[in-house]
Amino acid sequence: MTHDETLPLLDAFLDDELDVATASAVDAHVQGCERCMMWVADRRRLRARLRAAPVRYEMPDTIRSRLRKQMPQASPRVRVLDSWPRAAAAGVVLAVGGLLIGHSLPKPTVLGDELVSAHVRAVLSLHSIDVVSSDHHTVKPWLSSRLPFSPPVPELSEQGDTLLGARVDYLNHTRVAALIYQHGRHQVDVFVWPISANRRAVPSAAAVDGYHVVGTTAGDFTVAIVSDMGTEELQTFAEHWGARARSLR
Repeated sequence: MTHDETLPLLDAFLDDELDVATASAVDAHVQGCERCMMWVADRRRLRARLRAAPVRYEMPDTIRSRLRKQMPQASPRVRVLDSWPRAAAAGVVLAVGGLLIGHSLPKPTVLGDELVSAHVRAVLSLHSIDVVSSDHHTVKPWLSSRLPFSPPVPELSEQGDTLLGARVDYLNHTRVAALIYQHGRHQVDVFVWPISANRRAVPSAAAVDGYHVVGTTAGDFTVAIVSDMGTEELQTFAEHWGARARSLR
């Protein structure tokens, strides 16, 4: 998909309104296009600010005082009787409004959700791997030439896991290395970025929509490992990966 073909679809892509095939094509273009990647990142930052913005606006005292002066004065008895339907109506409006706002505003995402989303997008798209190789001498230089850091790239053949290759991903407003491994019938994505680049904590263990996330560190790097395998199995994989990665430094 070309750049011009992708631009009109980016809003729908962010809102998950595209069919799977089109979304995969758009995602593949975004991952390889710096301009589109930055546009998507800016829009996600804007959404985050909107989520954090207050949805209630207090009427200034000057306007409230002016309106009170313009309202006709009623007797105390009439005001008491009239206040009940007004209060009930106001309560209904506030309740319905709050319910609608609660359903319409996007829910704030956490890093575990972002990690799983990145993993699932890669698995469903044709952009799971940029450089296909089981040799870290090939994968590591390829990543180092495209990132402002050189991540550890351990080979895990001794424990029966295969390094399939890697890609560059964009996660949590940061360009990260994504190493792809084959563990039995499971694909495992290992996201790596410098601790200094983004200090947002990765959950030590989390489950999102049937996928599991394990967070750890390797030297100066933050590491997040995502797969659909069981928690204990993924934890064991993470321990082996971390031990091997630390031995490379």
